[in-house]
This record gives sequence, C-alpha cells and structure tokens, in this order.
Amino acid sequence: MQASSVQPVFKLELNHKVTPGIVTVAKYDGAHSCLTASAGYDKIIIHHPHGGMISGRAQRSSAHGEVSELNLSQAVIALATGPIKPDCNRDMLLIGSPTQILAYDVHDNSDLFFKEAPDCVNVIIVGHFGKYNEILVIVGGNSSVLALNWEGNEIFWNVVSGKVCSMITFDFDRDGENELLIGCEDSYIKVLKNNQFIMELAETGPVLCLSQISDVRFAYGLANGTIGIYEEGIRLWRVKSKQNAVSLRWSGDSLACCWANGRIDWRDGTGRVHRRVQMRSNAAAMLLADYRSIGVPDLVCISDRGEVLGYPPVQENMGMNTTSNKLANEEDRLAVTELLNKKQALMVELQHYEANASSMNLDLERSTTAMPTSTKLQVAVAADTDEGCLQLAISTNNSTIVRVALVLAEGIFESGETLARHPNSTQLKSLLYVPLEPPRDVPVDVHIKALVGYPESEQFHIFELTKQLPRFSMYTMLSTSIVKTKIDSYVSFRITERVQRICIWINQNFLLDEEIDLENEDTRELHISFLCLRDRSRVDLDFGADGQVKFTTHDIRLAGDLIQSLAIYLNLSDLQSLARFPEAEEKLRSEMNIVSEVGETRYRLAAETAEKAQLITALLPAAQDAASYDLKEMLNRYKDVILLNEELLTSCHIRCATQEQAVASLKNLHTILQQAARLRVGKYSKAVITACRAAVSDNNTEALVKILQAGDN
Repeated sequence: MQASSVQPVFKLELNHKVTPGIVTVAKYDGAHSCLTASAGYDKIIIHHPHGGMISGRAQRSSAHGEVSELNLSQAVIALATGPIKPDCNRDMLLIGSPTQILAYDVHDNSDLFFKEAPDCVNVIIVGHFGKYNEILVIVGGNSSVLALNWEGNEIFWNVVSGKVCSMITFDFDRDGENELLIGCEDSYIKVLKNNQFIMELAETGPVLCLSQISDVRFAYGLANGTIGIYEEGIRLWRVKSKQNAVSLRWSGDSLACCWANGRIDWRDGTGRVHRRVQMRSNAAAMLLADYRSIGVPDLVCISDRGEVLGYPPVQENMGMNTTSNKLANEEDRLAVTELLNKKQALMVELQHYEANASSMNLDLERSTTAMPTSTKLQVAVAADTDEGCLQLAISTNNSTIVRVALVLAEGIFESGETLARHPNSTQLKSLLYVPLEPPRDVPVDVHIKALVGYPESEQFHIFELTKQLPRFSMYTMLSTSIVKTKIDSYVSFRITERVQRICIWINQNFLLDEEIDLENEDTRELHISFLCLRDRSRVDLDFGADGQVKFTTHDIRLAGDLIQSLAIYLNLSDLQSLARFPEAEEKLRSEMNIVSEVGETRYRLAAETAEKAQLITALLPAAQDAASYDLKEMLNRYKDVILLNEELLTSCHIRCATQEQAVASLKNLHTILQQAARLRVGKYSKAVITACRAAVSDNNTEALVKILQAGDN
C-alpha cells in the first residue's frame, strides 16, 4: 500500500466549519467551479476561487475573501446543483429545508421556484430520468420520492418503504434510459423505472452512499461501514470497516472512498487498498470537480473544519508525484511482504501437522488431535414452533465433537453479522444447535465455520460450509388435518399456470421438511397452509383449477412479498388483483384523518403567528415613541410585546410537535400505499400509485380504500 506517494495538487482553507454530507460543486456562471456547502444551521457558504464575486443575497465573508455567505431562515438539510433551466448552461442551486425546496439562480440572484415538501427533504439530486427530455430535480423524503421540473411542477411521485438516504440516476438495465436507484433506511436499494420498481437489492444496513463507477457498475456504502460494488444487480465484492463511508467516487482506475474519520483510500477493481491518506480532521464530503479549470476532474476532499484537498485521478499503472522506479520498488516490497505472510502461514500449518504426527506415534488407537479421514460436517435447518425460530443443527458423522461454531449471516443477528457458540467442556457433543431468527423475508446465505475434534484435543480441525435459507424460511407448513380459521384478510388474482410450476416455486422459496409433490399429473389445484414463526399467524395459499389464486393472511406486507416473488418466478409483466385487508383499511382511514386535522391545525397556527408577528411589529415603534412622553404607556406596550412573544414561542412549540406528527402520519400512510401497490405488478402497480397520489391530493379517503381493494379500476 502506498501512503506517502499520494500528495494533493492543491490545498486551501475555507475558515468555516462544514456540515458533513451537505456539499456540492457548481458552475454558477457556466464556466468556473464554485464549492458550495452548509456551514451551520441556516448558513450556506460559496467559495469562488476564480474571481467573479457572488452578489445579491450572498454577502462577502469576513473570515475569507474568496467566500460568500448566504443566510436563510430555515435549516439547510440538502444541497444540489445542476443546469435545470432550459437553454441555459449555468447551474442552479437547489436548497432543501425540512419542509420546503428552493431553486435559486445564484448568478442572477433570482428564485426559479419555491415548493412545499410535506414529506420532508432528505436528499436532492439533479439528472435525467426515463423518457423525460428535461433535467429533473428529484427529491427524496421520509417515505416518498418526488420529481420536479425547472418551474417546480410535479413530474412524478412514488412511495418507498423507508426514509430515502441516497439516490443516483443510472442506466441500470442498459436500455439507453436512466433508472433511479434509491438507497433506503430499511436496508434496500430500489430500482425505479418508468415510475415502477423493477428490482430490490437487500442489504444489511441503511444505504448512505450510491455512486456510478462505470456503464454497468455502481458502488454503495452502508451505515454499518460496509462498501461494495454491484454489476447489473449482482454484488461483485464488499468490505467492512469500523467507520462509515461519507462518499464514494470513481477516480481514474480506482474507487476512492472517503471515511467519516477523514481517511481516504483508493481501491482497485477487487476492493484491495493500494493507496491511503489521512486528513487532519473528520471528513465532510468528497466530490469530483475540475476545480483547477484544466479540463480534468480532481478528487476534491473537504473536512468538517473547512480544509479542502485536491487529488488528481489515480491510474493503476501510474504513480502520483513519484517516479516509475519508486513505484516499482513499492510493488516489489508489497509482493515480498505478501510472500512472507504466506510463508508464515505455511510454517504454522506444518507445525500442526508435525504435532498430529507425533501424537499419532504416541497413541495409534486414537490421538487427541488426529481425526478419521472420513469425518464430515453436516448442517440442517428446521423450524422450531415452540421457540418461534429456526434451529441450525451442526453435527459430525462420528464420535468427534463440535467445539466451537461461528455462524456468519447478513441481517439475522442483532449485535452484528456473526454469532459464536462454544459450549462448556462438560456439554460437548457431536451435535450443536444455533437459533436463527431472520427479521425480513429475504434469502440469506449462512456461512458456518466449526472447530471439530475430540473433547480432550488441544488442536482442532476447521470445517467450513454454506447453507442458504430460502426467502420465506420463517414459515413452516401446517398439516392438512388442522382446521382452517376464518380470516377476512386476503388478496386474490388469476393466472394461467400449471400447478407443477407452482409446486417448484413453493419448494424453492419455503423451508420444507419434504418437497411438495403432486399425487398425480392430473392434479389441477393446490391448497397449502403455513404458520409464521414470528407471530404464529396463519397463511393460506389456494391455487384453484380455474386459475384463481387466493392468499389469505393478516399481513398485507407478506401478501405483497408473495405476489412479487411469484410474479418474478413466473415472469409475469402485469398482474391485477383484488384485496381485502380490514386492518390496513382502518389504519388508512385513521392516518388520513390525522393528516387532514394536522394540515388544518398548521394553517390555523400559521395565520395566528403571522397576526401576532404583525402586532409586535406595530407595538415596538409605538412603545419607543411613548418613551418620550409617557413612561407608563411605554411599559404597558412592552408588556404586551412580551406576552405576544411568549404566545409566539408557545405556538412555535405546537407547530414543531404538529410537524412531527404530520411526518409520522405521512410515513405510515405512504407505507400502506406502497403495500397496496405491491399487491399488483407492472402497469397495474404504477396505476395504483398514480391514483393514490390524486386521492391524497383531493383528501379522498374512501377513494384510497377502493384503490387498495381493487386497484385503479
């Protein structure tokens, strides 16, 4: 690894603290790059190193001659820039506050649009999407995504299952049109195409970073410190760190990763680090920008204390500020170090073999370390209805014991991705159980490493195996003799497919003791029931001879997952359904009532606040005038001002609480709408979202309920 050879090509100090993650670079005059960042609660700084002092609302900073300050009346949550205005190559500044979006032309000191955002603003990006010819402003909220044009008009809207943490536009399926990749707090990377989701990539933590690195690849970073690369929906590699990734950028032939502690490293195509530097303080952002106006983008790294470092693109076969001889020497040193490490590992392994051989000479019957060559590690998974979990059974095929078992799995264990089981020496057996409780219905690869030997062994053999849990592994099949209980919640639809293929789908996606096999080839219907190990609820799957399918369950989320899984397996492009979920419908009505009431309360409080602020504005000059002729009158008017100010503070606290309630209700509402859309596939799912948007805008609760039940019919 090279560290000293990586030297910045430029350094500068902004003399302002920078808010991590809220940084961008723009060409407000169409030619020169300006670094723009949030420098506090409601302040934006703009660094203009090439002259052209920013005018208008921005004022020159007293801390730095090349920095201008733009003060707002609300908190700055997100920043983005882009040439969204037609026939104009200048970048516009997009400012996201908790409930509003402002598009500002810095060069002309004018507003393009001002838009309310009831679902809050978390992320803003600018780019092309789908078949739209214009450049769009795409806003990610707590449970939705919204696209606007340069005038602030809504282009499309959709709901997601969690808070939006990151977004990029990227030609995911290589059809010549950009899709929208959304990184969510619920650990999914969702792919949106033509306003309908075509793929979901399950990860192990909130997705904080997304970055395109080639025509077919993109990089991602999670809140648990994991970074990796996907190619066409397949993960190529990933690594994990104790720090969180602030930003990922493809620079030259390397993936540059900026970590929260200020470390910056460059990785090759396999994830191996070959260069690394450390900033003097924590990192705020890392961007690609032609900040020196030489025609080539540099890697611009910004710390939270305002330090800015620029690094040129890194090439795999080229050094930075070093000669080729130095680079060759460094490569030789790395190769020698790697060979020495291999030599040390082989020597340790040889010592173990020698110890085994000596013990076999002392005791030919049975050694404390040597094992029969036929020893195998066996793994099985079974449902435990009493404990409400899966039991992973790890055993050997002879008298040897399992001393320690390490189980590695994504998103199963609360404390991390690894669970170690090491029984007491008095409880050693050839069979070891490990409980598993997958919290989500996604396929999981379980990697097992077990130490196998005899109870008195000092050295153990390591066995490694991998077991895959199917998507619906937390559902165990019920006996046909158990009487069905009446459940009013269901979803039904019609397909034209042979029952044999349905059996294959069930065998692949559920954990069964024995695979389902039809009694004869003439069977045309199938009825099967499962028990959920999480809450002991019942799920009935009924496939009729006429193609009518009915999934009966209380959980609307599970019904949607089943439909999406079946549609992918059967390659169904469009699917309409009828649904009846009384609990979801009642919750939908409740959340709509709350949203409506909160909206009325917010408008009333806003009107009262404006009225009281106007009274204060009138009372203050009157109190100052009264000071010259009547001190008692002056005191009375100042008392009125104080009382009005206290009332304003009280109203402010009420408005904050009301806003939090509105955000929570909107998130719950959007979750239900997304679940309703997942009960359909293709154009019918897209139609549900469009109809729901219109019904929410009209505050039509009963229309929403009908859409949930029958789709957009």
